[in-house]
Amino acid sequence: MNYEKFEKVRKEQYPMTEQFAYLDTSTSGMVSRRAKDAMVAYLEERFEKGITAAKLNELFAWGDGLRATAAKMFNADAEEIFFSHGASEMINVFSAGVELKENANVIVTGLTFPSTPYTWENRVGKENVRMVLPENYGIPFEKLVEQVDENTAVISLCLVENTTGFMHDLKKISAFCQEKGIYLALDITQCVGAMKIDVKETPVDFIATSSFKWLGCEYGIGIGYVSKRVMDKVKPVFVGWVGNQNRMDHSKYHLNLAETAAKYETAIPNWVGLKGLEQAMEIYLELGIDDVDAYVRELMDYLYAEAAKVEHISIRGKFAPENRSGIAYIDMPAEWGMNDDILEANGIRAHMSGTAVRVALHYFNNKADVNRLITFLKNYKG
Repeated sequence: MNYEKFEKVRKEQYPMTEQFAYLDTSTSGMVSRRAKDAMVAYLEERFEKGITAAKLNELFAWGDGLRATAAKMFNADAEEIFFSHGASEMINVFSAGVELKENANVIVTGLTFPSTPYTWENRVGKENVRMVLPENYGIPFEKLVEQVDENTAVISLCLVENTTGFMHDLKKISAFCQEKGIYLALDITQCVGAMKIDVKETPVDFIATSSFKWLGCEYGIGIGYVSKRVMDKVKPVFVGWVGNQNRMDHSKYHLNLAETAAKYETAIPNWVGLKGLEQAMEIYLELGIDDVDAYVRELMDYLYAEAAKVEHISIRGKFAPENRSGIAYIDMPAEWGMNDDILEANGIRAHMSGTAVRVALHYFNNKADVNRLITFLKNYKG
């Protein structure tokens, strides 16, 4: 693997790495220099020149073209991509709009981000949302699918669970859902831009993601994917003028929705966020999807190995390699009283969750960042 390209992007695009071992992407990712410059340039033009009707048309055309870039991240097609404000909003597109038979139930997990169970409870009722509880901080595939019965319509997951870092076996789950005719819906906010996702290799029906974590963009912009296989079964519950086939033709009040996933868009997108997102996606694609996945996994394996050498700390779950992601939780003695401020004062940006530090590794991290954390924990006296 070409490690030099990761060090190069670290040095050129992420100056905060000179100050901290930045291990907090799971809270909010670092914005690259390229993304920052693109967003600032847009705002400066907006401030100095405003937006004319011609410029608005130009922005829409550029945004439509950006779907192809987003699609490359998942090996999807551009017409399967839509943009919105964030994952929670986009999960509602699917949960509210998908065709479901009477008494359908939905499988979620007890590790998931709240938006997933909340949106499905709103659609099918609490009694029809089946929550699979974790074992040793993970969700075994066998335990997940044993909840399925003849009325199960959807398995809805965070591909990487933010609460533990457990990564579901997408290959197994995708094959199971395809065999049983069950919709598979994923929130990939905690892994997009780091872990490989190929919707042709492992079919998925619906994907939602925010972009302010692993894509290192701003709040208020996200990417959605609806497979062409099921798009005609996901009705837009809310519509707006931008989802029409000819969005600029206001001569007649006629709802004529786009035949692509653009029909799920209701309003003008966050242009500032899209400018940053374009650069974030391009950096990721330039580094290489397979190489980024391998690099993040290698760093996580290194964290596992180094943490095992230190007394009084332990990685939660100790997941098998195939269930590891860019997130790990390291438990430490409660009497240490560790908190985010102590970590930051020692040059480490990470988040404490109870007695565990949540460590998030990305392509701008390196072994020196891991060593800084492990050395600090090894020598800490409380």
